[in-house]
Amino acid sequence: MDYQQIKKGKYYKLRRQWKELKQEHNELEFVFDKISIQFVKSVRIFCSENDLGDPFQENDESTQKVGGYELTSSSKAFFRKIMVSTHPDKQKKIENAKGVYDQAAKAKKEGNLQELLDAGRGISLTLDLEKITTDELSILEGNINELKDKMKKIKNSYAWVWFHANPRKRNEIFYNFIESHAQ
Repeated sequence: MDYQQIKKGKYYKLRRQWKELKQEHNELEFVFDKISIQFVKSVRIFCSENDLGDPFQENDESTQKVGGYELTSSSKAFFRKIMVSTHPDKQKKIENAKGVYDQAAKAKKEGNLQELLDAGRGISLTLDLEKITTDELSILEGNINELKDKMKKIKNSYAWVWFHANPRKRNEIFYNFIESHAQ
């Protein structure tokens, strides 16, 4: 088997893994959003009943993180193809052009090649596998690891742990949460 075939095989394996993890993450995030709303309401009631103040006061710390990987030249060329094909000023015919355009812009900003490839798929564009580099394969692996980390953070969050705890343990989780968010 030649080197090109090995790279293609690794690419397909990573994309399959991404697709499965992305679906699992989306389902997890959907449930987590519902749990979080319930958790916040319950914490507020608990704090009100126990005269503990509001643990959700705004902090000065910024929690927004933008980062990711620096895309390679062929990834940037793929991004440009998507942008040209879906730019709102030029494409009125493609039904989902605006959504794909926004998805690709966000993916580039975050350095997420997996999301960029997903965006391209939305308009039937694919990366030229003959030109895929080992750096791009590393980026794809890194994107998968980032998604795994997001899922791990959800499962380790106060809201998730609280939701899955028995009723006696929930008050302890509230106290820990409040203590960790005290100014």
